[in-house]
Amino acid sequence: MEKSSCTEKPFGWAFIGCGGIAAGVAEELLKDGGGRIVACWNRTKSRAEKFAARFGCAATDTAEQAITYDGVEGVYVATTHDVHGYFTRLAVSLGVPVLCEKPFTVNAREAREVFDFAREKNVYASEAMWTWHNKPAHIVRDWVKSGRVGEIKRASVVYAFPLTAIYRNPRLTSPDLIGGALLDIGIYPVRYMYELFGMPQNISAEGELKGGVDVSEKITMDYGAFRAELSVSMEKLMGEKLVIEGSDGKITVPFFHMAKRGRLSGKQKEKFKIDDLLYGTQFRQVAEEIRSGKKESAFCPRQSTIDTMTLLDECRRQLGVVYPCEK
Repeated sequence: MEKSSCTEKPFGWAFIGCGGIAAGVAEELLKDGGGRIVACWNRTKSRAEKFAARFGCAATDTAEQAITYDGVEGVYVATTHDVHGYFTRLAVSLGVPVLCEKPFTVNAREAREVFDFAREKNVYASEAMWTWHNKPAHIVRDWVKSGRVGEIKRASVVYAFPLTAIYRNPRLTSPDLIGGALLDIGIYPVRYMYELFGMPQNISAEGELKGGVDVSEKITMDYGAFRAELSVSMEKLMGEKLVIEGSDGKITVPFFHMAKRGRLSGKQKEKFKIDDLLYGTQFRQVAEEIRSGKKESAFCPRQSTIDTMTLLDECRRQLGVVYPCEK
């Protein structure tokens, strides 16, 4: 999507949550030029004040003040997973469009409730699944749907890095904060397979749990004619890569969830390489949807989020992961 009027009149955002993810997003948002950060709030006020000084916005005492701050057109929720649903509902209740980081909520039931509330209030709400706001994933989906690789024989996805050793962030390992590999990074390969092939006939998961959350898992999504094998870990180092094998070719995409390059090989050969601002593109597209009056994202529809959460719920059921808020 080409830059539009959002470039001429930057879209005003309120950031709820001012951690590392929010800072990375903010850098690209401002670099892209399509938006500006008007206000921010964080549970720890000092963090919000540092964020505000860095990105030129107002740090407020409450989330409500940030959401309703003069000039705010949309809210970006980047808190810990446990309160994604709460702050999304809050923004909707105040009549302000909201883009919430993944996972959108704790489970499919809550996701459906939040989306239903947004429909009732006639307010835009969407999950910030940036992968599907950017060209690479759509190119791959076109290669698959157009039969460029022929009949699908096998799909494999790996997303495994020792995140717990690198970051030592309690949000990754705390059941109270909805930690675990599945909802933090496993959501990406599961969503990717869903976007390419739809709901599987069956999904199975087995893995390792520590302290009440999953740290690694093997997930199989059975599509009848083929299976998608997913390897996810926040303790092991196996890298990140998507491979789809068909009767006529193969698709390979390194760092698939934030891809900037990929290759189609076999009977037909093609490759892509981009240098887009991935977060910047996502925020520009969402701003355009909100300003045009849409109440649901065309890039990340509510049903896609609910279906993905349903699949993740089933994986957690098989793994035995139940969060305190669900008991």
